[in-house]
Amino acid sequence: MLSALIFDIDGTLVDSNPAHVEAWARAFERHGYKVLPDRIEVEIGKGGDKLVPDVLGDEAEARDGESLREAQTEEFLRIARSRRLRAFPGVRELVADLRKRGIRTALATSSGAEHLQGLAASSGLDLAHLTDELVNADDIDESKPAPDVVLAATAKLDLSPAECAIIGDTPYDAESARAAGVAALGVLSGGNDESVLRRAGARGVWAHIAAIHADLEGALACASPGAFRLETAALDRFMREAIAEARQAVSAGELPSGAIVVSGSGAVLARAQHEVVRSGNATAHAVLRAVWQAAPAIAGERGALVVSTLEPCVMCAGAAEVAGVDMIVFGRQSGPAAASRRVIPRSRGTAAPRLLGGVLEREVQALTP
Repeated sequence: MLSALIFDIDGTLVDSNPAHVEAWARAFERHGYKVLPDRIEVEIGKGGDKLVPDVLGDEAEARDGESLREAQTEEFLRIARSRRLRAFPGVRELVADLRKRGIRTALATSSGAEHLQGLAASSGLDLAHLTDELVNADDIDESKPAPDVVLAATAKLDLSPAECAIIGDTPYDAESARAAGVAALGVLSGGNDESVLRRAGARGVWAHIAAIHADLEGALACASPGAFRLETAALDRFMREAIAEARQAVSAGELPSGAIVVSGSGAVLARAQHEVVRSGNATAHAVLRAVWQAAPAIAGERGALVVSTLEPCVMCAGAAEVAGVDMIVFGRQSGPAAASRRVIPRSRGTAAPRLLGGVLEREVQALTP
């Protein structure tokens, strides 16, 4: 059940990606850097805090990063004033239709307020009032592909990330969404190939916003495969069941790892706890054991989720993806490696599970003396 749809702006709602490429090329040239457009194109969708070091390196970022970002904004606004940046057809109609269905909306961009004002003036799209909420660079610490901008949007909507989906045109939109626990839908209007968007985590890909509007039932089903509304209270309840499993594991001298598998309709299909020490089996992880038990039921299920006290390792996350799990919810991150984030979709027709961490994190932390 979907409660809100979040929109990226550049390349998704407005045909502005080429202007960003041009503005960055001008900004680099002003500072003595010759960077070809095709090198910049693959970075569009990231915020400037990520784009500059990824293109020029950390030394150039430390020396010129801030002034390069200021120059890019100046050049982009100059371009936006000199030509019309076209809003893609169907934007207003899609937002209006979503409102009729009771689905809330938000805009989420890593760009700043000045950029948005220039974009609105050039495109004629009233970005400040188009949707229920608006998130920009002032609301976040890190830009895409970090999950900050998506999480800020769900916070402004006052919804669990599991109740939301986002539409974007770059792999960084999809990566940001997956790391935030939000389902991602892709559009080709920003110039990225379908394979690129799907590999990054997009669950479905359409040509443009108007195509999503024309296939709205299919798009909403793709974004929200389960019938159960994953509100915060429901996720907390499921995590407490996983914590109960973890407590038993701790009392037996195991890691504080417990897991359950939940169907798309909200029924618990399996429960398990860490049993590596007791079994002598190094693969007897809670998530892997729970997924193995639930696999026959998951095979015919839409929207199944794994709820685990600890972030699954890459082995467990891979098993969940192969079994067809839609989402992994965990309480405590397993470490800086963030192993579950290294799992990628097996094929064009599948999507790696989206991830939502930090659920009842303090209660999970308390499991370890």
